[in-house]
Amino acid sequence: MMKWMTASAAKLDAALARVDAALGPLPRSDAIVRLRGDAAAASFHLRRTGRQAPLVAILGGTGTGKSTLVNRLLTETVTAASFRRTFTAGCVAIARQAGDVPAGWLGVEHFVATDLPARGTLDQLTIVAPASLDIVLVDSPDLDGDHPAHHAQADRAFRWATGAVFVVTPEKYQMTELLPYYRLANRYGLPAVFVMNKTEEAAVVEDYRTLLASRDWPDASLFVIPRDDAAFEPQPGQTLTDLRQWLANVSREPAPATERLADFTSRLRDQVIAPLRAQRKAVNAVIAQLRAMETPPAGVDVNPLTQQLQRRMQQRSILYLIGPQRVLDRARQVPSLLARLPRAAWDYVARGELPKTEQPSAVVDDRTVPDFRQLLADSFAVVRTRVDDVVRSTPALSSATDDPTYATTLLSTDRAATIADEELAALKRWLEERWNANPRDTRVVQKLLKSLPGAARLSQWSEAAPYLLAVVVATHHAFFGPVDLIILGGYSAVAWFTERMSNEVASRTRATNRAIADRFTRLAHEQVNAMCQWLDARTPDARSIDALERATTDLEERIADHA
Repeated sequence: MMKWMTASAAKLDAALARVDAALGPLPRSDAIVRLRGDAAAASFHLRRTGRQAPLVAILGGTGTGKSTLVNRLLTETVTAASFRRTFTAGCVAIARQAGDVPAGWLGVEHFVATDLPARGTLDQLTIVAPASLDIVLVDSPDLDGDHPAHHAQADRAFRWATGAVFVVTPEKYQMTELLPYYRLANRYGLPAVFVMNKTEEAAVVEDYRTLLASRDWPDASLFVIPRDDAAFEPQPGQTLTDLRQWLANVSREPAPATERLADFTSRLRDQVIAPLRAQRKAVNAVIAQLRAMETPPAGVDVNPLTQQLQRRMQQRSILYLIGPQRVLDRARQVPSLLARLPRAAWDYVARGELPKTEQPSAVVDDRTVPDFRQLLADSFAVVRTRVDDVVRSTPALSSATDDPTYATTLLSTDRAATIADEELAALKRWLEERWNANPRDTRVVQKLLKSLPGAARLSQWSEAAPYLLAVVVATHHAFFGPVDLIILGGYSAVAWFTERMSNEVASRTRATNRAIADRFTRLAHEQVNAMCQWLDARTPDARSIDALERATTDLEERIADHA
């Protein structure tokens, strides 16, 4: 029978190890950290033999005198006691020799104290040795203290202990924090006794006994320690000496671990597997929503920057100057033209001088141009807000936004502003290069007229106005020559050439708008990808959850076989 039990316990331990291995790669959370600690405690109980010293945990609330009771049991001051609340921060193990405390017990670092009295340290086991005990007595922090970390330390001591001493006072024997541990100690078959410390009357002792009976301890071993200045004396069998005797004879046989493991798998399913599946489902839905989210347009049109250049190119275009649009423009200026015509014609005939036209500047008036940099930054801020709203509006993920790393997934709006800076800088360089260059139609006409006498200056003459072109043609006696064909043909060709001239600016405008939109879209996609990757990293994928569930199911089957 012992061989079968040993083999069965080994199978349970192996199945438990597989569960722990499946928990290992999962993102760290309070529930997973606690359950992995519980798994390590259950493995310790499975491996335990009857030859090892019992490990008895002293558990109780604030001010119940746990440390004082330990010192009185040992008749020496080995653990620090104080009237202050939550004085013991970590567990203190008192043993005949340090080797009586199994390596790795509690799953924390062990430290052998040299200065007494010893005070416990958070997430560390302080060992006091030697002591006049055949057992290991473990002083633990308060179960009802102000610090949740202290409660966790005490709970850990209970999970790993092979016996328990529950300490109360007449003022705190009804504390709710102890009641679950009464039930668990009974469920796990843990040797346990109950101590009412600082007692002054028998009535409260009997009331406590009644409470224990209602909590599955009808035959509880109850010991009573009177207050130092009280006249009350406990009954025989309830004294401090009797408690020492009980501790000396506490059972060394390991308690069955099946109930511990059953509770472990139940908590594992309720606190880890089910929430992870719900979270993975929520994450998948959010990721799908983010990736399907239409990227808003950048809302940028750089046409105001190029409109002035387009007008400038028209002013330098021969076909525009001799075409219908220019004629209409000049018709609006007839009074001033009539006034200037004699003077302009005389200046040209007498001195060969053309009227001087004002040269516009290539500098764009910033007051007429939108703030593209701020416009892109604001547009990207909208993208970030939409992404953030999708995550925060999902109940399963709302708490995830409290993670300090969440803020790092939201890209800076300065990156969107940089797009405007770079693309507009390139556009301005192009504008400056084209500002004093001849339009395409002017260059074509110059090539056509290259063979005519004096035609090299024709484009310069045409800069003045259409009426000057007629004066030049008449002066050169070429009214019916090749030049008049160009003039007359301009009315039919102007549409084609002007379209080509306008397209050069319009094409560059569209290219800049398209480049800004493309880069903005890529930045928005990068924002979505960053958030999706962050969500993926925080939540295990379906395969990891399935692996954990298979390991849990296997452990449950082993528990059923063991039972």
